[in-house]
Amino acid sequence: MQKRIYTAALVALVLSGCAQYTPKPIDLSADVTSWQQLTADMCKGRRSMSPAELRRIGLLMNPELLKARLSHAKSKGKAEFAGLWDDPTLGMEFERVFALDINNHSVSPSLALPVTGLPALRKQIAEQYTEVDYWNMREQERNYMAELDVLCYKLMAAEGKLELMRKRLAALRDEQQRMTRLLELGEVAFADYQTGTERLNETVKQVQEQENEKLALQQQLVATLGLHPSATGLKPSGSLPGGVPAEVAAPPAEVMLALPTVKAAMAGYGAVESELKAEIRKQFPELGISGLYGVEDDNEKMTLGVEFSLPLWNRNREAIAEATGERDIKQAETVQVWRDLLQKSSALVARQKLLRSHCQSEYSRLIELEAATEQQEKLFDLGESKLLELAEARHLAYERKLSYLDCLVNLLETRTQLQYLNPSYNQQ
Repeated sequence: MQKRIYTAALVALVLSGCAQYTPKPIDLSADVTSWQQLTADMCKGRRSMSPAELRRIGLLMNPELLKARLSHAKSKGKAEFAGLWDDPTLGMEFERVFALDINNHSVSPSLALPVTGLPALRKQIAEQYTEVDYWNMREQERNYMAELDVLCYKLMAAEGKLELMRKRLAALRDEQQRMTRLLELGEVAFADYQTGTERLNETVKQVQEQENEKLALQQQLVATLGLHPSATGLKPSGSLPGGVPAEVAAPPAEVMLALPTVKAAMAGYGAVESELKAEIRKQFPELGISGLYGVEDDNEKMTLGVEFSLPLWNRNREAIAEATGERDIKQAETVQVWRDLLQKSSALVARQKLLRSHCQSEYSRLIELEAATEQQEKLFDLGESKLLELAEARHLAYERKLSYLDCLVNLLETRTQLQYLNPSYNQQ
């Protein structure tokens, strides 16, 4: 009776330490409501926010960043319990000898002693993979901020171009009305009138296309931030630089060693090396201890046993060979990550230099054309210039402004990528 009580107490103790399943149902309707409310709390009724405010919202709500944080939390939770010893086992045996009317029973516990230190290695490997997930998460955050900065520049440029197009369209309509009157008076050739009509129609098409592009960029911004679609129309405040921005210096190679992508690659290589060490240790025997307490023919008996494997021909050679190959692959991948960063840095520096020279050239021509257009405006007001000449000057300046904005956005995108190659650069 007493043995049964002890056994029941032992079973209850073991079960009390087991994890319990907790259901976690998904309510999509409630999620939509909470998502809308959270979006309203974040935006506070505003449709324009500074890039810094947008970064903070995105870092909190971007779905890919949330997924990366959950992945890190998962590996962190796994590492917390990694390296535990294998649970002991308990065997029970009951025997009934009918001819002799004898009942025999025995209890045999056993425990594996990890003398090779494998649990500690498993703990180390889990912690190294946790570090990989951490640095990958940090790298995703930096990439996200760079992409968001570029998206803000594109939205500012899209809005600026749309404003230019609408102003030019209004001017073209006024010019075309004047052209119509001059055509009726016979003071303008039909070919020149037709050219103005084509420009008007082309500008209408440009405005429509630009409105579509701006809407797509705004929707992309909302999705990138992780906000509810009801926030469509959100845009960054501020404007593009007034002139050609200065070049950004590339960070030295030794500084880029502190980038999260490099640290993630190095941590991953360390984990693979630890896995190879674990496979090598598996070729050595582990120690197992077992005992037996039993009653046989009304006589109590107790035995103690020791068990270990004999590494004669297997010696875990297949797993060691595979782990060695994985280490070589990971080593090559890690070195390539570093080489790719150096290549990227060099390419961005060269691209920045080229784009900046293009921007300077476009800006110089734009200043000249704007000055020429202003001169034509004055001459036209004095009656010393024709409408055709003024319209041509206006259109050339308009096209150069659009071209300059495209060039400027490309330059700003390259500068942003270079800035985020510096580990100390952070615009949070």
